[in-house]
Amino acid sequence: MGSARAADAETNRVLPPETVAELYDAELLQLFAPKRYGGLSLDWPAIVNASRIAARACASTGWLISVVGGHIAIVSRLQKAIQDEIFSDGVRKIITTASAQTTGTIVKEEGGYRLNGVWRFGSGIDHADWVMVTGACENHPNPPDPNVFRATVPRSVVEVDDTWHVAGMRGTGSKDLRFENVFVEDDWVVTSPQCFGMHPPGAEVNPEAYLFDVPFMPYFTNWMIGPLLGCAEGAFEAYVAATKKKVGAMTRITVADQPTVQERLSESSAELDCARMMFDSITTTLDNAGHERRALTPDENVMINRNRAYLARLCTSSIYRLVRVMGATGIFDTNPVQRHWRDLSVMASQVGVNWDQNMMAYGRYLLGLDFEKAKTDHAPSVKKPG
Repeated sequence: MGSARAADAETNRVLPPETVAELYDAELLQLFAPKRYGGLSLDWPAIVNASRIAARACASTGWLISVVGGHIAIVSRLQKAIQDEIFSDGVRKIITTASAQTTGTIVKEEGGYRLNGVWRFGSGIDHADWVMVTGACENHPNPPDPNVFRATVPRSVVEVDDTWHVAGMRGTGSKDLRFENVFVEDDWVVTSPQCFGMHPPGAEVNPEAYLFDVPFMPYFTNWMIGPLLGCAEGAFEAYVAATKKKVGAMTRITVADQPTVQERLSESSAELDCARMMFDSITTTLDNAGHERRALTPDENVMINRNRAYLARLCTSSIYRLVRVMGATGIFDTNPVQRHWRDLSVMASQVGVNWDQNMMAYGRYLLGLDFEKAKTDHAPSVKKPG
């Protein structure tokens, strides 16, 4: 996807249909779909690497590939009857999810659950076939089990409120999803532990891929690293290309000859190199654990969360430094660096890369404090450090 189409996606606040069709044709939205239905069933690195490359041109496209395209792996962990219906006509599917339960309510009734209200941030909803929302049930049927339920419904029963007027990542079309008295049968509602824990129902149906078998939360929370890093790389590349030929409007001196520009560019380059190391570390750790068909250890889990937050900070720091020295040319919508910077800033505001939360968790882990909070929900028990 070139810069021209990326600009169109931003203006229209949705990816163009031709872009989505190309992603389907290239099988970039079927990376995690089960082989039994015609998907690729690839391993974890495939989706973050593909989205990273796409995000260099358009962060919203990278987001659709990984953060939205990855949802097909969640469906592939559910029971066979659900998969059979969802994939009855093939795997060219987009599953939108939303877990920001604003006014949304889930109420248990005989035979199923009743959904009403609004869930926020339904990325890719304009192209979606199915919708999965997450939330607490007001009359939890099985306390004290975790009160986190996931309901899957056809896109046709969901109303969309066009609220996506935002500073960046406009092409994701992450609008509000409204439910008006929607009844969902029991079989189509699962708890998060049932779906995200070790050996879910889909593991027996699709034994070929570890993503359908191992605890899923670490993979779910980390697929944003592809668009994050790719967006920063795209901004850096665009800045370098523009600076090589730029002449100061007042001085008529070639900008590339300015020592301060060279110094700042070098520092930003170093930060991106460090971010790439974080990316490789996260990807390798998750892939290795997956091939070993095991949960992450608490040590691996808190380190990955720390590294994800640090990756986001490195990416934003590296590009903000360049934005500050761009001068007046940096304020124009036609400047791709400015678009990348806004997209990057929006992604970096995600709770998954929250600095305080992830850094404090790792610090407490190192000090042996509140150790249980550092564990994943289904990680094996190990001794405290030290």
